[in-house]
Amino acid sequence: MDMSDFSGWIPMRIDWEGPRPMVDWGWLGNRRLIEPFFEQSIARCVHHPADVLFRHQTSLDELAALAPTQPSATPKGFIFHMSRCGSTLLTQMLAASPRNLVLSEPSPIDTVLRAHFHNPEITEAQRVQWLQDLVRILAWRRHPEAENLFIKFDCWHTPALPLIHRAFPGVPWIFLYREPVEVMASQGRQLGGQMIPGVLEPGWFGWEAATVNQMARHEYGARTLAAICSAALAQIKPGGGRLVNYRQLPAAVWPALLAYWRVEFSAEDQAHMLAVAARNAKNPVLPFDPDSQAKRDSVSPEIREITRQWLSDVYEQLEARREREGFATA
Repeated sequence: MDMSDFSGWIPMRIDWEGPRPMVDWGWLGNRRLIEPFFEQSIARCVHHPADVLFRHQTSLDELAALAPTQPSATPKGFIFHMSRCGSTLLTQMLAASPRNLVLSEPSPIDTVLRAHFHNPEITEAQRVQWLQDLVRILAWRRHPEAENLFIKFDCWHTPALPLIHRAFPGVPWIFLYREPVEVMASQGRQLGGQMIPGVLEPGWFGWEAATVNQMARHEYGARTLAAICSAALAQIKPGGGRLVNYRQLPAAVWPALLAYWRVEFSAEDQAHMLAVAARNAKNPVLPFDPDSQAKRDSVSPEIREITRQWLSDVYEQLEARREREGFATA
């Protein structure tokens, strides 16, 4: 095997050798990224014999030379989200078309965006360059028909919108959100890492460690969600970004969303993508089961009050802005 040829390989994670970020590559071959999350697709790589017998590892800086060696899909849309608000449904719909390459919360992107916390000497300009090179490689057209690139960022990446805009100016983006009590109820059933104090650096949201240490767990989770929503609200302006409420998915917003992303599909392709919405996004073998009312009914008075205190105001602001600059008022 020619270890200078990176065809069929994909950056699957970034590890640190002291202050130096190193890229571990996994063998993807010609398989499409169709699982709900990037990590689920990458799990197939680490079990492949080629990944055991042969290992690609490069520095992050080496990606600049590798990125232009293969053609890449064109970034068409970025998806930011509050969490537990339909973003996985949307990415699964997009992934149903072979014309789309969908990157759903790739951990290498997260490592690049937060690299300055690991090594304070890393500049914003370095992160911008690394992000451009990394995305270009993740978007290599391993299938000729995969011309459109969509990226769903982790929910906590919303504060990085200015840096991402700098790396990819002009790429249309949306922010998905949901009635806060429903999101808090979902997090109560299965806690996301961003809801746990200490998983993310306090400075990511502009907090001091001492402030975080004084927060109770549910307060921390609510304030994290509020910070994510506030970051999106701060970046929304006429001609820049669109807001989408969970209850608009999928059909109410679908035609306008495709027009916003400047992509066109046949009626047959669109019907196929919309059919995905009938399945559970995170476990496609199960049918979709509407659960908004059940989530609202399940929260305790304590969680309801914490949600009101920290999330009600920013949610109302998002709704007001969406009615002026979103896709619809439904």
